[in-house]
Parts: sequence; structure tokens; C-alpha cells
Amino acid sequence: MKHIELEVKILNINELEFRKKIEDLGAVFKSETIQKLYVYDLPTIYSRFIDVLSLLNSSETKARKESALGRLKNLSYELDNFLNDNDKLELKTITGLNSLLEVNIENSLTILNNPLLITFMSKFINNSKKWIRLRKTNNKTTLTVKRLLLDNNTGIQQVEETENEVFDFNETNELLEKLGFSYRSYQEKRRVTYFLNNFEIDIDSWPGIPTYIEIEGKNKKEIKSILKTLGYKYEESVSCSADDVYLMYGLRSFEDRKLCFKNE
Repeated sequence: MKHIELEVKILNINELEFRKKIEDLGAVFKSETIQKLYVYDLPTIYSRFIDVLSLLNSSETKARKESALGRLKNLSYELDNFLNDNDKLELKTITGLNSLLEVNIENSLTILNNPLLITFMSKFINNSKKWIRLRKTNNKTTLTVKRLLLDNNTGIQQVEETENEVFDFNETNELLEKLGFSYRSYQEKRRVTYFLNNFEIDIDSWPGIPTYIEIEGKNKKEIKSILKTLGYKYEESVSCSADDVYLMYGLRSFEDRKLCFKNE
């Protein structure tokens, strides 16, 4: 199942005081869990581009070329989400196209083999904006592909999640390894969840940093309304990943590729 999240965080909260405050507001307690997560990196846009290019250069049939262009199309949707105005202008100067979505069988070899385009694509050798998350919460295990999207001038991080429930945490982790995905880290966090006025409010505690709250909404107006109800101004919130929160405290979250509570 695919959906888009808009989420913000309020950092460095006192959990007991915050829980009392929202309970006084009528919030309903849902759960308190320790979540276990494996995170895997996905192939980068650059590596996928090189794969497409190699397939096109070696393909002798129309069917194989069409298959390669199908992979290019999926890649291009993601690439377009990363490009700023300068990148778009540079891409158009190199290719004469507004997007690689306009590449077809007739022009593909000429356009994609351009050394300037290959150099341009090498800027996307890092894939920090898309990853696989395998998460176990109590007896439920989910497999999710997460992708950071452009904020569309909202200032709020938008996250696309494509998620499915899977049967077994350890077996699915083994399957991901055998499929060749690059293991990034193992993580643990404690999450307390409440519902207030039909909105989910999560209190997240990660090893080594102060507890924070995370809320989601359909748009900026909705998020501002939730924050106001909780007694916060929108300007007090941040919209970023957990990795970024660690950096705010001068830490790197996954240097040893394992993030666990010390007493576990």
C-alpha cells in the first residue's frame, strides 16, 4: 500500500510531562512498543542509469531495448524529483530534453551515451533519499520502501511509503540479504502512540538522544492546527529524518551500523 506522509517533529520533550498534557486534552493511549528495524540501501540512480545504458548498448532486439527504456522511465520519475532548477537547465542543455522520460528507441543511444550526460548522472551516486525498512513492532512485521520527495515549498518533509506486511522478521531480513541489497544498519527505538482528534501522535525515544514527538498531517494547515492544539508554534517544529536529528546533537547515528539501547 502506497501513501504520502507529511511529518514534523518537536525535539527534546519531557515524556512524562507531555503524556500528562495530552491525556488532559483527551488523547487516547494506543500502544507502547520497542521497534526493531533493519535498513537497506537501494541501488543508486547513477548505478541504475549505467545498467540501463549497458543493456541498451548490448541489446540486439526491440523487445530488450523496450525493457531497458521501461527501467529508464522508472528511474526518470525518481530523478525528476531530485532536480533543482539549475539541474533541470543543465540536463536540457546536454540532452535537448526536459526529462529523460522523453527518450525513445530512436534517440536513446545518441542521447544516453553522451559523456556529458554520464558525468551529470554521476552526481546521483548517493541514494540517501530512498531506502528499504524492515520493521518489527510486537507481532507485526512490515516491509517498506521509503522515498523522500520534494517539499513543494511547504518546508515540510514529504515521505512516500510503499508498505506491505510480511510473515517473518528474520526470514525476510535473510531474503533481502540474498537478493543482494546493501545492509546499512540495525536500529531499535521505543515508540509510544496516542490518538488525539483522530490524529496519531508518536513519542519516539532513540538511544543516545533526547525524546521527541512526531506528528503527521495531510497538509501544512492541518499540521499547524495539531501543533497549536498541543501548545506549540509551527516554528518550533523541524521536518527531517532521525539521522538528521542525531546530527543536530553532534552525533552520527549509524557509525557502527547498530543502534541499540544499552540495557538490551
